[in-house]
Amino acid sequence: MIAENLKFLRKFKNLTQGEMLEFIGLKANTLWSDYERGKSTPQLEFLLLISDKFKISLDDLTKTDLANTNILQNDEDSKKADNTNKNTNNYTNNSLLKGVKEGSEQYSNSMMPKVVTMDTQGNENVVFVPVKARAGYLNGYGDEEFISTLPAYRLPGLGNGTFRLFEVGGLSMHPTLNDKDMVIGSFVESFAAVRDDRVYVVVTKSEGIVVKRCLNRFQTDDKLILKSDNYKHRDDYPTIVCNPEDILEIWYVTGFMSRQLRPPAEMYTRLIDLEARLTLTEEKLKKQLP
Repeated sequence: MIAENLKFLRKFKNLTQGEMLEFIGLKANTLWSDYERGKSTPQLEFLLLISDKFKISLDDLTKTDLANTNILQNDEDSKKADNTNKNTNNYTNNSLLKGVKEGSEQYSNSMMPKVVTMDTQGNENVVFVPVKARAGYLNGYGDEEFISTLPAYRLPGLGNGTFRLFEVGGLSMHPTLNDKDMVIGSFVESFAAVRDDRVYVVVTKSEGIVVKRCLNRFQTDDKLILKSDNYKHRDDYPTIVCNPEDILEIWYVTGFMSRQLRPPAEMYTRLIDLEARLTLTEEKLKKQLP
């Protein structure tokens, strides 16, 4: 009954798991998803916190099917207020756009990805989004059931923050990144945090999921410019100009994994080739000498 009631209370407030944790004042590494699925049982302190926050008795929380009662009927006004706050606290909402347009240099909010997953020790997993799952991710990035279907891993060396693993599709970022490479993205909490000439994964409504080098022009022109690194085929990968309201998520690329080793830099390759030619020439000269 506890698992069902916890899920009901979260749905009643129309909150994601991360937002629910923030609402009751807990850290993001709390195993809320496991509590909802009944995989683990919350401690008494946790239940008392929920009981106090929703003004319901501990007995009702643990033994009564809240979905089939009117215990929370008097909380409708606070529910509407929470929905209003939630609507003005989305990643691409008016609050964020207002902060950008007013030129706030340090504008940020407390947003986190709508869904995160945890391992059995309470550590946040790194969810992997392969190319074949990109279309589904656009619709399901805020759906815990969809996110739970994606592979999730623990990667060494990742400190504080929320990370996600995206598979690169195509050669628009060649030679920096190749097709099928996997980039590690750290969640960006505000438009103001996007740094010029750095590589990001940008989740957009119109272009889908793209891995690009970004230029932040939110404060001056209310735009984010996405560039490709493939200078040899620029016409095939034109620059994309994004409006803030088109952006769903932004992830800063902090590293990548590749199935193939990178070739040497072009200048180094030329020097190696020149060295080889000189060596062969010397060999020929030696043979011609008496």
